[in-house]
Amino acid sequence: MVVRRLIFLVALALSACQPQAAAKVTPSPSPTVAPGDLIYVQDPGGPRMLELDWSGKLQGSVPSQGFSTPSPDGSRFFRATDRITVEDWRGHTLGALDADSSSYGLGNWADDGKHFCGIVFPPGSGPDAGNASLWIGAPGEKGRVIAHVGKPGSNPGVAACSIKNNRAIVAGGLFPHLPSGNRGLITAEIQVVNLSTGAIEFERDYPVGNLGAQGTIAAQADWVLVAASPDARYVAENGLVSGTSAIRELPTGKQAATLHGFVVGFNSDGSRVGLNVGKGESAEVQVAAWSDQKVLWHGPGVAQSMLARPNSNDIMIGVHSTFGDDTDVIAVDGEGRSHVVSRNLSVTWPCPCPVGV
Repeated sequence: MVVRRLIFLVALALSACQPQAAAKVTPSPSPTVAPGDLIYVQDPGGPRMLELDWSGKLQGSVPSQGFSTPSPDGSRFFRATDRITVEDWRGHTLGALDADSSSYGLGNWADDGKHFCGIVFPPGSGPDAGNASLWIGAPGEKGRVIAHVGKPGSNPGVAACSIKNNRAIVAGGLFPHLPSGNRGLITAEIQVVNLSTGAIEFERDYPVGNLGAQGTIAAQADWVLVAASPDARYVAENGLVSGTSAIRELPTGKQAATLHGFVVGFNSDGSRVGLNVGKGESAEVQVAAWSDQKVLWHGPGVAQSMLARPNSNDIMIGVHSTFGDDTDVIAVDGEGRSHVVSRNLSVTWPCPCPVGV
């Protein structure tokens, strides 16, 4: 069934983005006036999603059953039951997400916070068959197929979708067995799609090596995992072997910078990045302007997830400690000032993480 496939894929995506829950927080009634940008954390004491603002203050709660995929500003989210509906932060239904006879793959909220960009497949087709299409829709509206995307052998997903810049970035992902024996996510290709015309404005393939039996990589290559800016103007090409990241402008394809480290994500206008540098006990997270590589903030640990605050230079990072199992959600503003929003709470991040975001 269409909705079941989407629920499974979204659940898979979110499970890769969530730290573990531990602390107990008591819910309070939702205010009648929108409190601003929100994040959603699992209430460890009951079946509720707690709504926290960027200061960490509790603003309300909604039921957790069927909850998934909040928008970047937290004003709306998916509720998946026998169909997919979109609700606002008060739990009021805004409308159904158009679901017809196609199957939906990993998607992403557009930067207007109202539209959702996803991947659709013909009935009976798998996500890696090479016949997927980019789709866009909004609650209560008929969805629209934009263009054919993806290539045989990789699973396409929407890495970024920008109404403002009229483009989407589609990334094709592979999850092969690496020489270490473990499975790892790599990006096989990206495509930049014009939302009005469906034209492919830029595409780039990445080395994957020689795939042997059962998807095993037999020859090492410089595998890449991409991160995309929310405005679809930049991608970071993280070299999993080289340990460096290339910032590439879109749709020109021009390489604009090379950073030492692994880019987890961008702020809303793509000018700053969250970066993992170092390994082991020396690992730290940095927030930096990639154009001059000025570090605005840094702290110990490893960034697991990142959220760009819409229309702001603020970002939020889930940082796992290098000592013990603590995970802090840290907000960093445009001047490099930071504060801890929550500790050891399970956050539902608005990202299709397995695609390479």
